[in-house]
Amino acid sequence: MIDEKGKSKIAEEVKSGIISCLGASRKYGVSRNSIKAWAGNINLTILLSAHKFSQPLDMTQNQESKLLVKKIQELTKALELSRLKNLTLETMIEVAESDFHIKIRKKRGTKQS
Repeated sequence: MIDEKGKSKIAEEVKSGIISCLGASRKYGVSRNSIKAWAGNINLTILLSAHKFSQPLDMTQNQESKLLVKKIQELTKALELSRLKNLTLETMIEVAESDFHIKIRKKRGTKQS
């Protein structure tokens, strides 16, 4: 059994690109799903710790408002980038379907084989 320090070491190796998830699975004898779960837990831990320290306790109302406005602007920008990415991917699928005459999108209601 691998301890928590070992789990985080393996997850960091995969996350940093030193080794692939499949390679780590073979090297350490652990399933890929376990490694992906460990990496997800590390990401969640980082997000939660960043959230704790991102807002000082002794903020005035004005400072808090400015921080919230900045956060809204960041989220709006991220949403717009996501929309552009989605539009780009949809366009790529449409072009591929028309140029290569293959169906990429799955029809609704079809049975899985």
